[in-house]
Amino acid sequence: MLLTEIYIFIVLILSSFLQTTTGFGYAIITAPLLALVLGAKETVMLVMLTGLIVRLFLIRAIKNEGSFKAILPLITASVFGAIPGAYVMTIISSDGLKIFIGIVLLIATATMWKNCTIRVRHQKFVETIVGALSGFLATTTSINGPPIVLYYLNSNAEENKVVFRANLTRYFLLINIASIIISYFAGTFKIEELWTYVLFSIPALYIGFYLGEKFFHRINAEVLRKVSILMVFVSSIMIVATVLIKYL
Repeated sequence: MLLTEIYIFIVLILSSFLQTTTGFGYAIITAPLLALVLGAKETVMLVMLTGLIVRLFLIRAIKNEGSFKAILPLITASVFGAIPGAYVMTIISSDGLKIFIGIVLLIATATMWKNCTIRVRHQKFVETIVGALSGFLATTTSINGPPIVLYYLNSNAEENKVVFRANLTRYFLLINIASIIISYFAGTFKIEELWTYVLFSIPALYIGFYLGEKFFHRINAEVLRKVSILMVFVSSIMIVATVLIKYL
């Protein structure tokens, strides 16, 4: 049990550090690594809770960069996408959810690694689709970042990394809160099973945040991004493998 807690503590430091330095990647790093030692549904809930904490740290650091108005259409669509996602959580099996997480991660890492870009003609329609997909993934896997990050990367928003991080932080904070509320009313949010992990996660998250904030203006974000994607790819393969081994 102690080894599991030490492992989770280290994972949260790393994830918080990456979230702070890049503005994204918290769930896609945390979820696959925690799923190796926790159940799939417990992983989703813990990522939601710890993600909320680290984003509350970040929201104080971004000050006046970016704006809530810029991410409002995405947030609105995400809330509507999160509702059916919460329902799916009540009927899907743990192994099924792990396979789903693994497939989502593999697709996300492949597209993020290739830096795929698509010419957008109807921006509002695309924002609705991207936001709804992100919301659905938020309540089913807690990994809602890839659609939003890909959308922003597609529009070269990362050229101003300060505003890029600020808008991503605002988006993930709001959808994080909405996902927890929706999951609670759907009956899938069970804090009593995770509160000890949440309590000892706070110092780990703060350590990662503190280090990440120190390195934000110095670190090569592109190198860090590629290392993060590679870690996610390996982790997602391991998640799918742990399920498939049971049936071989």
